[in-house]
Amino acid sequence: MSSYKLSLRYAKSLLDLAIEKNILAAVYKDVKLIDETIQSNIDLKIMLKSPVIPNDKKLNVMSLIFKEQIDVITWMYIQLVIKKNREAYLVDFGQCFEDLYNKMNHISKVKITTAQQLSDSVQKEIINNVPTKDKLEIENVIDQDIIGGFKLHFGDNLYDASIHKKLKDLKAQFLDESYVDKV
Repeated sequence: MSSYKLSLRYAKSLLDLAIEKNILAAVYKDVKLIDETIQSNIDLKIMLKSPVIPNDKKLNVMSLIFKEQIDVITWMYIQLVIKKNREAYLVDFGQCFEDLYNKMNHISKVKITTAQQLSDSVQKEIINNVPTKDKLEIENVIDQDIIGGFKLHFGDNLYDASIHKKLKDLKAQFLDESYVDKV
């Protein structure tokens, strides 16, 4: 079974437990904190995936970092995952939990890549034109390489209206010489 699928199973079980205990908001906040910390710290990520480091040391490190900052249920869950030798799955766990949480709450993510920061009015215009009934979370990524225009990622769709893509397509047409009449 793939790492993502196992992480998804663990995320689903914590989500169900959080719903049952009526502490979903707190657990979601905890999982975001844990995921951001793991993703931003390569040493922590390597430690969690390492089969050489004993579980008690991994548990001590995680305790020092998180125990005082997260809910008791979340901490007990992290302990269980480490004691069952599944700590490597904590690397993908946060993203899986967030995906499940967003699906349950009808939240869709939209990623817009532009050459400069979008204004609030442009973001509102995009929200009004994306075909969904879900609540939208917009992430604006700045990439000077696209020159102008934008790239819009929504679900499994990518709409690329960047100047960079248009120039690349134009170059391909010139190299193809499809504009020249063939006699």
